[in-house]
Amino acid sequence: MSARERVTRNTHEFWKATCGIDTHARGSGNARNDTPWVAFTADRKALVCTVWEDQIAKVVDPIDNRTRSFVMLGGKSAKWKGGAVKRGREAEAAISEAVKSRVPIFGFRAVASGDDPAHMTRHVKHINLDHVSVLKPQFGRAPDDPRQRLGLEKELRDRWKSPDVDALNTATLFELVDATGNVPGADWNPLLAPATGTDDAAELRGNALAARIVLPYLVEHVRRQTDGIIEPLTYSDLATMLGRVKADGNAFAQGMGKVLGLVTRLVEAGTRDWPEELRPPHITCIVVAKSGATAGLPSDGVKDYWPGFEVLTPAEKRAKVRYEFDRILAYGDRWLQVLESVGLGSAATPADLDSANGKDKRYYGWGGGESEEHKQLRLNVMARPELFGLKNTLHAETEYPLLSGDRLDVFFRTEARLVGVEVKSIRSADDDLERGIYQCVKYLAVMRAQAFINEPAGALIQVMALLVVQKQLPAALEELATKLGVKWMVLPPGHFAQEIQA
Repeated sequence: MSARERVTRNTHEFWKATCGIDTHARGSGNARNDTPWVAFTADRKALVCTVWEDQIAKVVDPIDNRTRSFVMLGGKSAKWKGGAVKRGREAEAAISEAVKSRVPIFGFRAVASGDDPAHMTRHVKHINLDHVSVLKPQFGRAPDDPRQRLGLEKELRDRWKSPDVDALNTATLFELVDATGNVPGADWNPLLAPATGTDDAAELRGNALAARIVLPYLVEHVRRQTDGIIEPLTYSDLATMLGRVKADGNAFAQGMGKVLGLVTRLVEAGTRDWPEELRPPHITCIVVAKSGATAGLPSDGVKDYWPGFEVLTPAEKRAKVRYEFDRILAYGDRWLQVLESVGLGSAATPADLDSANGKDKRYYGWGGGESEEHKQLRLNVMARPELFGLKNTLHAETEYPLLSGDRLDVFFRTEARLVGVEVKSIRSADDDLERGIYQCVKYLAVMRAQAFINEPAGALIQVMALLVVQKQLPAALEELATKLGVKWMVLPPGHFAQEIQA
């Protein structure tokens, strides 16, 4: 399935768009009984059928060596009960009427959701609106009957795995040929179709197309992250990527919020049938304002999925966004399934080599792994306990586990001191530096609790947790660290190399 193909998982929308049938007219609870197998368009100028992809028989005709595709429709089975009998009769009558009236019959390929093929009840994974054929009835007589000449009988039965295979005995054989003429639903976008006849329809079409470009771009950006943090994108970054620039070459970011809103709709449409616990977090929140009072935060448009976001304090907003960033990274490879669910593939991006280590950033992996800068800083700090006034170190360890489930970047033990160090490399933005300050507050509390429980009674153990960074903290973060009693140390890039040379 290519990124340009239109697919829908929603049969209600499909039948409404192609035939004007509202399968929820009696309520969504009756949709199963009210969803047809075949139906005429509203003007009765065409018949629409859904064709199971795995029940199409493909054979090579020895006469001209071309591959031909066939399917059986309109039969009836003694195995069917209740609503299936009703829908089967309706399908048989409609197909018979269409064939007699020479009304074109269109077959849309439907892919099953992975149900056991031995069951008669199947569920739609998606219907492909760009993989549609005209169904030509085949009434050839022996020896021209394709069923006999091409050996279709066995091929069709082999593909029909369910117990109601007796439906083939009374079904009509159709050949699938390229669709021509007025295909039902030809102008319908199942995910982002703009309303017709509105003044902003052209703008909405453009934004809908942009949304289908932006979503793989966002997923690819997340995949490149390391050190468990996301470097946000800005609205200007998106505008530049889309080619929306002004005459002076600067990004024209106005309207990016509308595009991101459609990205949210796109994801929701593709995953609406997924279990609640598998639905993705809100990836659009990684796009933030570049400057101003809301710098580093998504616009208040996120209130559409976070009601009340606009009334939170800046600190509360940052905490909420940071938590969502963690969820976005943790979602991992499932983002690729999200892209598949909306008919998109991963962004085909060129290699992007990290200047620090020569590695391809595309394969860092959903925030996992570790940047070379962070790794070297962590190891260099562990090798220099004297930086923290420590002598006669009994134990030094990196990635030291705490009982809270956290891990210290560096841990030192002496006879009288326990020291935990959180390191933030030059890659860390202000948001991650702020996180580091609060991490130190947490680590200090946990280390003190562990010492209280686990160290020998009466032992005079001093516990401390501090932050090591590679650039000066902004004034606001210095003030925050001071208020919280968090000590920090600045070790610029190249510090340890200079130390060795000296």
